[in-house]
Amino acid sequence: MPPEQLDKELLYNYLAGEISVRRGAWESAYDHLMAAAREAKDPVAASKAARLAWRQGDMEKAASATIRWIEYDPNSLAARQLALLHALRTDDLSGAMEQAQAIIKIADALGKDGFLLLGSALASAKGDTKIELMKTLVREHPENAHAHYALALVASQEKRFDQALAAVDEANRLAPDWDIPYLLRVQIYAMQGEEATAEEALSSAAQKHPKAATIQEAYGRLLMQQKRYAEALERFQMALKQKPQDHELLYLVGILALQVENWELARSTWERLRDDPRFQKQDEAQYFLGQLEELQGNLDQAINNYRQVKGGKLKHDALLRIAILTGRLGKLQESKELFRNLRITAPQQAAQTYITEAEMLKDLGKIDQALNIYTEAIRTYPNNADLRYARGLLAADMGKVDLAERDFKAVLKIKPDDTDTLNALGYTLADLTRRYQEAFQYISAAYKRDPDSPAILDSMGWVLYRLGRTRESLKFLRQAARKLDDPEIAAHLGEVLWATGAREEARKTWEQAIERHPDSKKLRQTAQRFL
Repeated sequence: MPPEQLDKELLYNYLAGEISVRRGAWESAYDHLMAAAREAKDPVAASKAARLAWRQGDMEKAASATIRWIEYDPNSLAARQLALLHALRTDDLSGAMEQAQAIIKIADALGKDGFLLLGSALASAKGDTKIELMKTLVREHPENAHAHYALALVASQEKRFDQALAAVDEANRLAPDWDIPYLLRVQIYAMQGEEATAEEALSSAAQKHPKAATIQEAYGRLLMQQKRYAEALERFQMALKQKPQDHELLYLVGILALQVENWELARSTWERLRDDPRFQKQDEAQYFLGQLEELQGNLDQAINNYRQVKGGKLKHDALLRIAILTGRLGKLQESKELFRNLRITAPQQAAQTYITEAEMLKDLGKIDQALNIYTEAIRTYPNNADLRYARGLLAADMGKVDLAERDFKAVLKIKPDDTDTLNALGYTLADLTRRYQEAFQYISAAYKRDPDSPAILDSMGWVLYRLGRTRESLKFLRQAARKLDDPEIAAHLGEVLWATGAREEARKTWEQAIERHPDSKKLRQTAQRFL
């Protein structure tokens, strides 16, 4: 820091340097900061000058300032790292080695891992010089697992994967209980596109090191991505045993406990987070306690919990849940008022609130009331594509083809290439009219944009069936069924199978689908028409 007694010239250089930085006059700022650094032997001013020159790409000035910085503060790791990067940039291996060795010694004195610091610092450097540097350091420290890990990290940065894996092997040999190298191995496989090998390596590490929280958490996240929720929950719980105060792990355990319907674990976890002042997300915990009660059918208690959400990002969602559950309890007028108040207090989300209210009424069998809500909403927001699309779907379900077609076409005027709307319009025409060729054109346009969508594959299969192209239809319907377990797709597939004479397969398709989706009215009606 500047000395307590500053002469006028020194003070001028400090102030002029700061002002020049703010004005973007970086060369003037550099000159003033360097003058101040030299006069006061101040490492702070030298560090500002060095970083300023580095950002501007003037390596000569950066080097000069960094030399001063190290002179005034020889134990500064940041200064040593900058000097290291400069040496590498100029292919000065000897100078880089001097700085790297200094970093290791200083870090060791400070109780830090110098090799890890080196590995991180070298991430921004390019070329073979940094690999040669690390190989030299490994030869000097052959029994240090962290040195081998740093070499693996640097080699992987340069995509020298074989060399990186060899270094990881050595780090594992020297420190078999150290978890970080195992994760780097997984990352290296993933960087090469070897996803299956990466998963196998992570799974193996998790089995061998049950107390390595970092490995268990990483494996848990992978399992969660794969929707293997029960297995993911087990891994997060294992990690939590090692880090019992880790709020992020607790949060993940709470979410997954709800997902797998482990109500006791979910309750204890969310209550723990709610009652822990360090969590600082009590409202989120209270919201998920509401979810817990709702999922168990305890609607009154769920409403009480949702009412305890006083703020935060889930406040609006909590109020929506209260309005929905109030309607599900049969208090439709009260629910209506709650939805209306939400549209007033959160006008930016009013259109979505209309959709939520209409969906609730539809689920309760109040179809006409749901349609009235959409109509009211569209009078207020006539150009809202989401409202038009939602009403179109409902109108199609009600057999109101003209209204559905009008709404879908209104959406296409706003979003001409919207695949969902193209598909919905095409399917409606195929299912409820004899305008099959027109329907085929809309569905084909959707298929061209999203050929992997199960819904679009189903629509394509259905319109081809309507057109009499039964064999082609089966191909699309089978693809749709493989991609998505959906009762309507199963109903269509069974009907087309029946039409082709494959009646036993059709029967099995319907029976198995009904076992999985016993509440599907359309599936049962389709099966009953033929069986």
